[in-house]
Amino acid sequence: MDVKLNVLSHDALLKKYGLQEGGPVQKLVDSEAMRYMSDYMPRRQAGELEHMMILSTVIGSGQIDIPGPYAHYLHEGILYVSPTTGSAWAKKDEIKVPTDRLLTYAGAPMRGKKFFDRMKADHKDDILKDAQALVDRGGKT
Repeated sequence: MDVKLNVLSHDALLKKYGLQEGGPVQKLVDSEAMRYMSDYMPRRQAGELEHMMILSTVIGSGQIDIPGPYAHYLHEGILYVSPTTGSAWAKKDEIKVPTDRLLTYAGAPMRGKKFFDRMKADHKDDILKDAQALVDRGGKT
């Protein structure tokens, strides 16, 4: 009796299930994380943070980018001020320092600080379930 075995390479196996770098599963995880996170992000200026995230993130890279001079401050939720004047406005190239004052957010408590961490706590299982379903379909949408 002859037994024939067809063994796929590591890369071919990953590709078969859509798990290769930048593949369908990573794209799904990235886009779902962004979709869920938009409900948690501060949105006072018509969703500017969300807009910057969409423009700056390469779907499938495994990294969500939110550029902007104030994105970090909004994510941390702490007022940062000029060390020389104590004002929230700083001179060009001046590095702000954190205070003990918390920021307030319109739409809180849903929208507010640590938006990625809070989204992940609420929706990690949803994202993983969708990713697993995609793997089960062989990476095909």
